[in-house]
Amino acid sequence: MTAVRARTPLVGLLLVLGGCYTYRPLPAAVPAAGLRVQARLTDAGADSLAGRIGRNVALLAGEVVRADPAELTLAVREVENQRGERSDWEGETVVIPRRFVRELQQRRLSIGGTGLLGGAVAAGLVAATQVFGGSGTFEGGGTGTGGSGPR
Repeated sequence: MTAVRARTPLVGLLLVLGGCYTYRPLPAAVPAAGLRVQARLTDAGADSLAGRIGRNVALLAGEVVRADPAELTLAVREVENQRGERSDWEGETVVIPRRFVRELQQRRLSIGGTGLLGGAVAAGLVAATQVFGGSGTFEGGGTGTGGSGPR
């Protein structure tokens, strides 16, 4: 049990780093700077921004740099095209007129998904501790060094 307690901080860290996230509607019309969002574009928006973000892009995800009722400036981390193919970006800023945004959602930690992930990680740690981190003895009580020694 001591090995499990010693790994508890590690489990917490893994949950924070590997937590499950979902996108949900924003509680406010104008998102705050630093908030992670995804913006689904209108067809006119995808066409108008094609020279800056690529052809057939349907969705941009990233952190809000600045927002007001007329424009949204994102540090883009990921784009998704109309076929659902995703590609990573390095935080390049893109200004999106709000009239080109069909839907804007906020990234939020999924408590249920993260709980399931945490349960699976914890169960795996307990099982690994039982299999690999035991007392060093075999079921018969010996140390596993019996027999005639090295061959």
